[in-house]
Amino acid sequence: MGASNKSLIELFNGVREGIITKLETDPGLTEVEEVVYGERQRIGRLKSPAVWMVPEPYTPQLRGGRTAQHDFTFNFVVLVKGNSPQEDLKQAETLSMTIYDVFTADRTLGGLVDDARPLRVDPAYEAGNNTQLYWSSVQFAFRLQRRE
Repeated sequence: MGASNKSLIELFNGVREGIITKLETDPGLTEVEEVVYGERQRIGRLKSPAVWMVPEPYTPQLRGGRTAQHDFTFNFVVLVKGNSPQEDLKQAETLSMTIYDVFTADRTLGGLVDDARPLRVDPAYEAGNNTQLYWSSVQFAFRLQRRE
């Protein structure tokens, strides 16, 4: 892809929207009812299964020639509400692993980034102490370079 001359917010917005579009349209993720960006959402109103896309901090790496490498990093947390602990957890795991496969199948996100790099897989992600919510997550860094 090469180093971009776009502003940082322009690049970030493009990657974010490209990810959301991929999550909402990929044939392997049709059972996902809702994609939520950011951490703030009332769980009671959330349709299940849902995917939370949570941005994470990263440190730009300076490269030669006035270029910086940016790894826009996101957690993709799958939430399944239900009363069948084993089946609901399996569904959450299946969806998070499918997200992993979706991003590794096209590691350039349709040409938006240089590489989509898997960083973490957490099949039994835990959040809160609720016996009717089941979680699983994967984390990716979407790498690109920018002239600075």
